[in-house]
Amino acid sequence: MVGKAEAMSSIKKIAPPVFDAPVTPLNVLHVFRYFRPDFTGEGLYLEKLARHLAAFAVRSDVVVGCTRAPQVVHTTDGVRRVRFFGQGVYRPLRIQLRMMLWFAINARSYDVVHFHAFVDRLLLLHLIARLSGCRTVHSCTLDDGLASVVLGYRPLYRPFLRRMCKLIDAVVAINPKLHAENLEVLPAARSWLIPQGVDLSPVKGERDRGRWGFRRDDIVLLFVGGMCARKDVMFLIENHAAIRAGNLPVKLLLVGPHLEHDYVESLRLAIAGSPCAADIVMQDYMDDPSPAYAAADMFVFASGKEGFGNVLIEAMALTLPIVSRRLPGVTDLIIDDGDTGLLFETATGYQNAVRTLIADPERRLAMGRAAAEAARERFDLSKIARRYSDLYRDLAAGRA
Repeated sequence: MVGKAEAMSSIKKIAPPVFDAPVTPLNVLHVFRYFRPDFTGEGLYLEKLARHLAAFAVRSDVVVGCTRAPQVVHTTDGVRRVRFFGQGVYRPLRIQLRMMLWFAINARSYDVVHFHAFVDRLLLLHLIARLSGCRTVHSCTLDDGLASVVLGYRPLYRPFLRRMCKLIDAVVAINPKLHAENLEVLPAARSWLIPQGVDLSPVKGERDRGRWGFRRDDIVLLFVGGMCARKDVMFLIENHAAIRAGNLPVKLLLVGPHLEHDYVESLRLAIAGSPCAADIVMQDYMDDPSPAYAAADMFVFASGKEGFGNVLIEAMALTLPIVSRRLPGVTDLIIDDGDTGLLFETATGYQNAVRTLIADPERRLAMGRAAAEAARERFDLSKIARRYSDLYRDLAAGRA
């Protein structure tokens, strides 16, 4: 396992402070299972990253396996083209065959193909890309480190999967735990640890609380993320009454796409049955959540499993102190406990952390400033883009 000190060193020294764009354009194809209009954090992150990659003359195209093609394809400044292979009825074999045929014809147009999801059949696309003269990158972002993926198969198939993984030219992990798993399958020269980053150009907007019915003197706790069981939004709802004990003017704002219908219904029922139902607001997905960040006094996060937790660094960059569940190898590498936020492990720990910051406005503001400084130092998205640009160019030049 990669130690905390080593991981922090890797995160803090992600790129040299020189950002002259390379002259030679580089064409990179990104492969996803799901993309807009389906909600995926990885897809949204690429849209932000691609804008910065363009500054280094890295051109980004996207192909999508499962999402059905929308009537209007969403693109951004960084993503040039998006091609969908999904259909009305999900037929994996047909999709894979269509993608393989397309790859056989078009892969040679790209210098690097970057896969953002592990599907064993997609390893054949790695082979097609290699035969077409382009290099391949594979990302691990949640619980898909290569060692864990291999162990997920029957013992009979594991040696074959390990050999197939050798087709990957470079594997990228976004946290030390995933990086350590990748090192069990591929050598260090082909295993990269690149954390996620945050765009530092947006600034905190006007503090407009009226749209949610909040008063000026309210203390607003904010959660941003997908409404699903993994994020454990229910935990925040169930603990809010205890935080409000003594009639403290504390509001809870929940912002994010409704990913799991039954779970969202259970959240609505929990809010309706809460003694402080009027103080909890559930907002659907916001393409630009900056007004929610501006309205908040602190960011609360109870997710039970994360690859990185990009919303944490978004909140930090906008000067919000963090109260987060401790996820070893993830949150404790993003948040300096007691400095840029507070980490908890139990319901009582969560309640005490929030009430501590409510009772001490000066510490809350100081913690928010320290969080913003940490985000600028460690997670500047332009520096992360430089790291990816270096990786792509090293691969294209045959140096990695």
